[in-house]
Amino acid sequence: MIKVISLDIGGTLIKYDDESLKYNFNELALITNIEYKQVVNTYKNIFQKRIDSFDNLVIAFCNELKIKPNNKIIDLFKHKFYDNNIKENTSENDKKKKKKLKEYGYKVILFSNACCLQNNKIDKTLSNIVDEIFYSYELGYTKSDKESYRIIERKLNKKPEEFLHIGDTLKSDYIKPIENGWNALYLGVSINNEINSINKLEDVLEYLKINNPIRGK
Repeated sequence: MIKVISLDIGGTLIKYDDESLKYNFNELALITNIEYKQVVNTYKNIFQKRIDSFDNLVIAFCNELKIKPNNKIIDLFKHKFYDNNIKENTSENDKKKKKKLKEYGYKVILFSNACCLQNNKIDKTLSNIVDEIFYSYELGYTKSDKESYRIIERKLNKKPEEFLHIGDTLKSDYIKPIENGWNALYLGVSINNEINSINKLEDVLEYLKINNPIRGK
């Protein structure tokens, strides 16, 4: 039975003014002249798993890739972390639905792959109706790492099958949670009928009514 509702933050609860910043690894691969996959993995290992200053994180990123920092790399990261505003993606109706989840006895948590340099501030109204917030840079692991799931399970004293994670990124918010024993919902449109998906956050309650009837009243 599902007891904990886990929500992604970036792209799910908040959106960036410039959505291209979320997927600028192609540009970073071109700038560094290094394979895309290696650049992405290095970014995750450095920026999403550590708490440090901008300069130290950029230097560590470049050292990991065995390259020297240059103005293009520095400017790209400055633009990503400092030049972009975020918009809340949670309507008043969404907040009421999340409050309903609490009333039905669910724990509500936020679980995000994030960098300590980003504006990860959550609206006060929303933060008041969640039980815990888990950032990858505080855990030391991302949603791609099984350790992050085990840490959260121990913290909340819950079993893997008692979690339902919801987010807008197919791999980190759907495939990885399922691989680690959690339930998951993809927030978006999927052409694969085997993927459980919803179009908007407020559809979570309807999903629970069908799939978790004891609590999803």
